[in-house]
Amino acid sequence: MAPKTRDFARHLASGTVSEWERIDKLVVKYAKNWEMKRMAAIDRCILRMASYELLAELDTPVNVIINEAVEIAKRYGLSRTPVREALRHLAADGLAVILPHAGAQVAALSLAEIDELFEIRGALEVLVAVRAASRVTPAIIKQLRAQFARSEIVVRNGKIEQIAAENARLHEMISAAAGSPQLVRLIGSLSEKLWRFRVASLSWSNRPREALLEHRALVVAIARHDVDAVRTLATRHAEKARIAATRWYLDQDRASARRARGGAS
Repeated sequence: MAPKTRDFARHLASGTVSEWERIDKLVVKYAKNWEMKRMAAIDRCILRMASYELLAELDTPVNVIINEAVEIAKRYGLSRTPVREALRHLAADGLAVILPHAGAQVAALSLAEIDELFEIRGALEVLVAVRAASRVTPAIIKQLRAQFARSEIVVRNGKIEQIAAENARLHEMISAAAGSPQLVRLIGSLSEKLWRFRVASLSWSNRPREALLEHRALVVAIARHDVDAVRTLATRHAEKARIAATRWYLDQDRASARRARGGAS
């Protein structure tokens, strides 16, 4: 195996492991007629790694064809059905596009759509944080502080995908503390669509360190039940995440344009 291929395989495996719990939830959600325990081990691994690469991997082109997952399942797994089933439901939720005679592609989002989805998600996260501040218990405060400590460690020592995973877990804990299953579902749906862009936004400039400081202030304010401070901090945090994702998108767009001009010359 070529060194570049080996390094990418290790990177893909590491990222999949860091997002294992989140990916399994997606697999369960989208492979609706196939319980995890009914799938062969190789099919589960194929779905996990394909899901991670499609939804989080920064270097995967947005129009990548994911027929590879089906072909790998065909060659090494027991059945292509769970993979096809998951793709069909991904398409129904707007996360993938099924092309006649060509397979599936990751659904492309325009800059305007990304900006809009981040704005909506930000508004919901402000509401979630405010609700959490008025309902949080001492036990949950302890859990939030412990999760922040884990986030702090990975910001110092981890990779972008690990940082994103720990950040997401902190946000999920805040969402759970809000006591609203409806809000959790709404934010979860938006987070799935924005997954790759949330990871990407952390690769822009000094965003991981900035986000860590914002999370620290937010956790402190929630622990104090300071609703006004939480509203201000959560709004600011959501806006900075939106701006970072937008800037990353524009940087990628400019880089693609430069490559296109170079290829044409």
